[in-house]
Amino acid sequence: MNNFFNVYYNEICPTLQALDLIIKANYSNVDINELSNLLHITPTEINTILDSKHINNLTSDIIPTIMLNGSSYICKIFKKSLSYYNSKTYSPKDIAYIYNIDKSKVEKACSTLHITEISEANFPQLFKLI
Repeated sequence: MNNFFNVYYNEICPTLQALDLIIKANYSNVDINELSNLLHITPTEINTILDSKHINNLTSDIIPTIMLNGSSYICKIFKKSLSYYNSKTYSPKDIAYIYNIDKSKVEKACSTLHITEISEANFPQLFKLI
């Protein structure tokens, strides 16, 4: 069965974990092709972002800047989720916005689970219904 649970736990989470490891490793030189593959943007797009920000070296600490300016789904999730950084719970509207999911699908899943607020603990059950 294909649902958002599979997308979230098989694609989004592993990508974010890999990016987190690269950022925390504090590399002074990140492989542009590896980053391109993780972010699903081209090396050209990465170079365009670096040029626009007047950045010469692709280092670990530059990755969030690239993600904030990248055009891929993973970059957009990162950018949108930053505005909810301190949130402990989310509304169906928030989840729909962050992950670009039809709001009615999120609302229906919340109704099925009898919840009005969503915490990360609810993600597995919620995403299986979407």
